[in-house]
Amino acid sequence: MKFKFEGGKELDSALSELGKRSTARRVADRALRKAAEPVRDRWKELVDVDQGDLRRSIKIGKAIKSVNKIGNVGKTVTTFIGVDESEDRRLHIYAEIEEFGADHHLANPAGRNAWDQEKQTSLNMISSELKTEIEKTAARAARKTARLAAKGRR
Repeated sequence: MKFKFEGGKELDSALSELGKRSTARRVADRALRKAAEPVRDRWKELVDVDQGDLRRSIKIGKAIKSVNKIGNVGKTVTTFIGVDESEDRRLHIYAEIEEFGADHHLANPAGRNAWDQEKQTSLNMISSELKTEIEKTAARAARKTARLAAKGRR
């Protein structure tokens, strides 16, 4: 898959100006989660509904541990759109059969179709969401600095 993303150096510079790496990572995480919403919402629309358990389990969250070890290192931030099996561990089996099919069940690749349909929307949202989150965080930091300065003058 190829796509073009412009303004990355400027966004990276703005994230670096926020100070702590942890602050920049939280800003990036919030932006990624917001940009993931169109894919999640479309996936929920496309998935077959039996009892609704699978639809309700499609969430945005932290990447699974094996991906998290590789993906969230240094400046890299990842997010996850998928089945949350915390309430019912059998959901991942059902989700896999639903997405890829089985001998007795035709595939309904709702997750893949949702990504194909909404990826450009999500990718376009990343830069605007990052800009918004950076501005909010910088404004909060400025207010905090002003409060501390006011307390120091008393």
